[in-house]
Amino acid sequence: MRNLTLAYYRDEVGQELLMFKKENSTSIYRWLHYVEQNFDAIFKDMKVDYIVRALGSNETSNINQHTPLDLMGILLAQKFNAKYVTNILTKERTPQLKFAGNQYNRKQILDHKYNCDLKSLDKNATYLIIDDVSTTGTTFNEIIRAITEASNNKAMLNTFSLVQTLWNRDYTSDKQNYNSKFYKQLTA
Repeated sequence: MRNLTLAYYRDEVGQELLMFKKENSTSIYRWLHYVEQNFDAIFKDMKVDYIVRALGSNETSNINQHTPLDLMGILLAQKFNAKYVTNILTKERTPQLKFAGNQYNRKQILDHKYNCDLKSLDKNATYLIIDDVSTTGTTFNEIIRAITEASNNKAMLNTFSLVQTLWNRDYTSDKQNYNSKFYKQLTA
């Protein structure tokens, strides 16, 4: 399993991600363009059959299909020559995770809340699960659990998030420099 992320949810990068989430067209273009232009470097010979996105805090299924993350899923499916699937995950309504605090609380909120129905999809396939922010990995872990159970442990799973959150103590000068460089490339 590969867990990929582009940058850290800090400083200008964090602001740019908030604009992406708020459906700012310039920001959406920047993130999509960055991933498209750097696809080979980001995914390094990864093979993927299906792309699936995490559901937002207010979603119980992927009925919108026009969110910025859906656009990312569609782009990635094109680049991988894969299929973007929108109908395999459902989720019970949960409180918003941004108010959950630590990893333990987040896990309690999401525990067995995702369900997966692979229908006629290949259970031996490779899936790329995408999300805009990875905070503690809890959402990815819950989706991985759901897909693993639905595939009888046959699916290969990878994750990709645009940004990852860090504790202040973990945001070292190296990571701050990386984020600054990334932001310049993202907005070039």
